[in-house]
Amino acid sequence: MSYSTPFRREDGASRRTRKADSSSVAEARAAAEQLTPPPEADVVVTPAQRREENLAAGAPPVLELLLYHEEERAAARASGDVRLAASALAGVVRDLDELLDSAESHLRQTGRRRSRQLVKEAMPDLVAISAIAALPLAEIGEFLDLPPDRVDAVLASLKRHGGITTAQRHQALQQVTWLRGQLRQVEAAQDHSLLDRLLAFVSKFVLLATVALASAAAGAFAVGESALKEVVKTAVIALVAAALQMGADRLVAGRTEQSQRDTAQRAHDALLSELSAASALWQPPAYDGEHVVIRTRLAVRVCAVRVASIPLEWRDKWRYWDLLDDLGATLGEKEDDGFQVQLRRLAALRPPR
Repeated sequence: MSYSTPFRREDGASRRTRKADSSSVAEARAAAEQLTPPPEADVVVTPAQRREENLAAGAPPVLELLLYHEEERAAARASGDVRLAASALAGVVRDLDELLDSAESHLRQTGRRRSRQLVKEAMPDLVAISAIAALPLAEIGEFLDLPPDRVDAVLASLKRHGGITTAQRHQALQQVTWLRGQLRQVEAAQDHSLLDRLLAFVSKFVLLATVALASAAAGAFAVGESALKEVVKTAVIALVAAALQMGADRLVAGRTEQSQRDTAQRAHDALLSELSAASALWQPPAYDGEHVVIRTRLAVRVCAVRVASIPLEWRDKWRYWDLLDDLGATLGEKEDDGFQVQLRRLAALRPPR
């Protein structure tokens, strides 16, 4: 792989605003992890809530850093600059380590008694109104390279236990420790090939932060959806845990450049298809939690296209990410005019074939 532009151009007011207010990112993440029920009253959207909505529209900061460092690493390897490649390798390792920290934190915090009870009680009602069927669990499983039967097993576990079991959590945490050992091996041996494979697998765990932010932002505009958001959070954590349990199998072989492009194309097409349902966000929900479901589905699709684009040699990659940010920001506007404009722009800018 090689890259024509190893560093990101700092343009775009929305990106500068997010970087200048990094403390808000931490606040939004904390709010997303807690997912406390909103007050049962008419909701007034405050400037802070609007800022949280805009933060959720953009990529989590660690993902942008990962792209910076990965482009630097690829450019250095292409030019034969061993010293710069080693420095960039260390940056990528740190970013992946942060993603493992986040996954470990979510795994340790999930499965508490109140959460389990809330999920178990909510499941029958959510199944009855088809909210569970509308959640992108199959799509998340596909993104994480999980076979359909493992996704079905996760859903069954949610119904039976309200979350993952203690044994499942322990096994997933063991895999996190094993993956950290692989990262240390990469640093010690300067093993770029192994890092390529780790990058393809571990980068997907950013889904946890992405979905949590989207769910928290949706809560700024909706009332009485805490149970659904708890189910969303628990389901995503359970699917990541299942992917971790199969982690060693995911590092056997890397992907070819053509397969990476094919993956990015499929992710782009899936996002455009999903965006066709986004107009419902400007209409009264058909059922309690519909807007949370729509935002969750969009968050998963956007996360997939970002992750798929990371290894691509593509001049317009950062422009593409800016379009995703701008498109996401329009989802919180009162009218859908801006959304329609950004949607057309995104449709016109495709990953390279």
